[in-house]
Amino acid sequence: MKDITSLLLPDLHELLHSGTSEELSQALSHLHPADMADLVAEADDADKVRVFEVLGARDRVDTFEHLEEDDQLHLVGLLGRRRMVAILDAMSSDDRADFIKAVPQKTEDLLIPLLAQSERNDVRRLVSYPEETAGALMTTEYASLQAEVTVGEALASLRQVAPERETIYYVYVVRNSDRKLLGVVTLSELVRAAPSKRLEEIMNRDLITIPVEEDQEEVARAFEHYDFLAMPVVDDEGRLLGIITYDDILDVVEEESTEDAHRMGAVEPLSDPYLKVGFWSLARKRGLWLSVLFLGGMFTTSAMRHFEAVLNPALGLIFFIPLILSSGGNSGSQSASLITRALALGEVRFSDLMRVFRREIGMGLVLGGFLGVVGFLRAYFWDVPVGVPLVVALAVVSVVTIGTLLGSLLPLLFQRIGLDPAVTSTPFVASLVDVMGIFLYFEIARRLLQG
Repeated sequence: MKDITSLLLPDLHELLHSGTSEELSQALSHLHPADMADLVAEADDADKVRVFEVLGARDRVDTFEHLEEDDQLHLVGLLGRRRMVAILDAMSSDDRADFIKAVPQKTEDLLIPLLAQSERNDVRRLVSYPEETAGALMTTEYASLQAEVTVGEALASLRQVAPERETIYYVYVVRNSDRKLLGVVTLSELVRAAPSKRLEEIMNRDLITIPVEEDQEEVARAFEHYDFLAMPVVDDEGRLLGIITYDDILDVVEEESTEDAHRMGAVEPLSDPYLKVGFWSLARKRGLWLSVLFLGGMFTTSAMRHFEAVLNPALGLIFFIPLILSSGGNSGSQSASLITRALALGEVRFSDLMRVFRREIGMGLVLGGFLGVVGFLRAYFWDVPVGVPLVVALAVVSVVTIGTLLGSLLPLLFQRIGLDPAVTSTPFVASLVDVMGIFLYFEIARRLLQG
């Protein structure tokens, strides 16, 4: 945690410069690798190298895995190839593959040939899967045994391989000839079973698996639905390729939530932490959607110009423009946020479009009716031309209803055609409702005040 980092960094700095290696190693041994990574990230280059020199082999790997990607890449040049290869050899397969994807091609070409043959093949296989799929998330370090193995033999085998496996809570039973997944046994089931029983007698054959090409959002939903600590990843033939663990899914959930939050704010998703994104890169990501929304605002201005003849004899209409537009924009943003989140959680689908339509048109009329009454009373007690209060009331009802419909239906339609529904939220819907709101407001005014 950053609070721990800020407290310990001065003491660590003093130890690095005046303490012995034994004293430094003793001090670092009490830290969790995640806290150690925070300390390394804040230290200067010389201190980073000293820390990695005194850490034990396992702590060195665990600390490196907890570092942010930029800090990992920076350490490559500081630690040298020999130390980096030792770390890569001992890293978990999924973290190693993620790191190799991130390094420049020149660095990859230097490091890959130095890995052991098995790790080299593993990396090449994992990096071949498309980003944001189950294959890109999985690790190949799982516990698997054959069906004819006894419980006693299984427990003995697990004791030997446990340090090299991501988790041993699930033991996957596979066919030896082609590694087809046959069943799964939990560690608690193994401990309770008689040592002489074979795995095929106690394994669960009702398997919940993840296709290797499955999108990571669908994988996250599966974990949320089934509450598993890990899930097996299989190919089209049902062969076990790897597993995805719960900690990897937490990273996915954070990543997807961050992307949705950025898009709902009309910002192209950031690939790096905010303070590490370059100024002009951030300007480009923010400026793109601001430009689109600005053009939308120009349509609103054009609509007002179109109804100039209506405005001149009834200038009181101008006072209520912010009220009309904000009510429609707010109602649309509400609906868009609700439906976008419901889509992300799998609570609604495109097949529910008519149910959503009926629900939201009713909601729009109820909310618009209430706000319309309030708007009518506010206009009635102002010194405005006769008829303006009714125009305001009808416009509020219309705009709020249109806003709720657009905000709820556009995410469904966007998802249907393969676009991200988060893009339709908040500013996009608000701008669209602004244009339609102006047209509705002045069209109602034209018909009531001039007709």
